[in-house]
Parts: sequence; C-alpha cells; structure tokens
Amino acid sequence: MTDFDALLKRSFAEAHEPVDDGFTVKIEHAVVRREAALKIRNLAQTVGLAAAGATLLYGGYAVYGGFGQEVLGAAGIELARAHGALNSAPTVGATAQDVLQSIGTGMTQIMLMTAAALAGGAVLYRTTQD
Repeated sequence: MTDFDALLKRSFAEAHEPVDDGFTVKIEHAVVRREAALKIRNLAQTVGLAAAGATLLYGGYAVYGGFGQEVLGAAGIELARAHGALNSAPTVGATAQDVLQSIGTGMTQIMLMTAAALAGGAVLYRTTQD
C-alpha cells in the first residue's frame, strides 16, 4: 500500500460511506419480493398438481365404473381357465401352454394400464422436478 492510500484511509476513516446509502435496504426488499414470488409460485404449482391428481382420480373412477366389472369378470374367467388347465391337463407341456395363453390374454390389458400409469408418474415426477 502506498503512502497516499494510507493517507486517504486515515483522512476519511470516520466519514460515512455513501455507497451503502440505502443499498442494503434495497437488496433486502428485492430478496423479500423474490422469496414472496417463489412462495406464490410454489403454492400455484401445488394447487395445480392437486387439481391434476383429482382429475386423474375422477377419470380413473369413471373408467373403473365403466370397465371395472368387465375387467374383473374377464380376470375371473381367465383364472378359472388357468385353474381348469392345471387340474385337467394330461401333460406338463399342455398345461404350461394353456396357462401361458390364459395369462397372456388377460394380462395384456393390465400390463398396458400399468405401463400407462408408470409413464404418467414419470412425466409428473419430471414436471415437479423443474
């Protein structure tokens, strides 16, 4: 440090720093506004996700109401076919083939719905991470 810098610091040691006039207060207000905006945005996202979840539940209920009895009836018939194939099959190979056919017929719809639910969950998770 040069002698001139030292002289300046000693000369203005007790002087008020004009740089800080209101600067800290302005920064504080800006931070408070940003945090308030983020809280409002978070609340809006939470309400949106709740509405989306309610919509999905309502849609699932409608689908279940329309197709639920059919799906359960078809599953029962396929289970009865598989049971009958296991109890009356003359060979293990024929039993395995009948069981696989029974399971394949009934499980296709269930697997498609499971895959759709997983894909929807992945999209929802990715959306909430942004």
